[in-house]
Amino acid sequence: MAQNPNGDSDELLRNEIRRKADSIEVYLLTCQPHDEVYGIYGHTAVRVKGIKPGLDIAINYGMFDMTVPNFALRFALGLTDYMMGILTLQQFCAEYSFYGSGVWQQHINMDREEKVNFLAAFLENCKPENVVYRYNFLYNNCSTKARDIIIASMNGNVEYQKETNKQAKKESLRYLLRSKTDGHEWYKLGNDLLIGVQAEEALTRSEKEFLPENLMKNFKTAVVKNDTVQKPLVDKEGWLVLPGDPYHSPKPWIAELTPTVCSIIWLCAILSLCVIQVFWKKKLWRWCNYAVILPYCILGLLLTCMLFSEHPTVRFNLQILLFNPLFFYLALPYKQKRWQWWAMLVSLGLFFIGNAIQSYTEGTNIVALALLIIVVMNIRFNAKISDRN
Repeated sequence: MAQNPNGDSDELLRNEIRRKADSIEVYLLTCQPHDEVYGIYGHTAVRVKGIKPGLDIAINYGMFDMTVPNFALRFALGLTDYMMGILTLQQFCAEYSFYGSGVWQQHINMDREEKVNFLAAFLENCKPENVVYRYNFLYNNCSTKARDIIIASMNGNVEYQKETNKQAKKESLRYLLRSKTDGHEWYKLGNDLLIGVQAEEALTRSEKEFLPENLMKNFKTAVVKNDTVQKPLVDKEGWLVLPGDPYHSPKPWIAELTPTVCSIIWLCAILSLCVIQVFWKKKLWRWCNYAVILPYCILGLLLTCMLFSEHPTVRFNLQILLFNPLFFYLALPYKQKRWQWWAMLVSLGLFFIGNAIQSYTEGTNIVALALLIIVVMNIRFNAKISDRN
């Protein structure tokens, strides 16, 4: 009878994995945040020790290639591909040591068969067709990939310790992102500008594990249960890299200006413009209006692009009522009519009402007030012209 060569090779591979399984140890690595934009939320990796004598590696699911064409645009639209990389443990730890970020390791309590499962899944991930994956910040990132490969390897259900009422507080995506960007106000502004109403909804415990710190805390108290045994998922833990002095990259002086300060400066500029507009010619005043409104339109184009993004929570964003690309047409200097300014006023009114539903970007209401002043001035200006006629 003919034999299946693929079946034979799979069995040989499985036997080879079994021979190596006894010698390996698996750890979940949780890295503290640092100042670089890709590091402010922390990072997760998996340490595998002993596949070969003296071999100690870190499996890193957070690697990406910024030289890919249109990387920024693809990232905004949720079309970014990340990849699994393998580094020596020394290489991996050196980066976090440089930034002064500690690395906490948790030894995963695996028996022999669970180690076989893990190695088989790891080798499957190493295949060229599986190395690259479609990144999703909330559902498919470095933290969730590490979690999934570990939990899938365990022979039993992984159950977390029941949360107390205090621990089980409702936390939204926006709340969690803001908690990690304290002191990075412009990063926080970028997040708040792009995520919409859905970001106000409370996340489940599993969904919160997109943040490495939350996954680490959940693993700390988790147990593995099956019909015959119950055991802790993590049997020992400790620092792999001790926290050091945080590295802070030099920042230009302008970075000290907060979004709120910049918004107030913008409002003052608009008020000054309105005070002196009585001395301007009608045509010049109209073109000045248009120059002021254009930045709102440009940001509106960005929010419009988010309607087509694969990222969760970005498609329904009430801030598009303020940063509205339709203002590009409504405020055209040679087409300014009273009804067009009223349409802008209605849009702004709905935006202010939206504060009850969505938490807006820092300073956005001040910027909206500046535009409201322009709109009201133009409604009155057109009313005076109508009265003269």
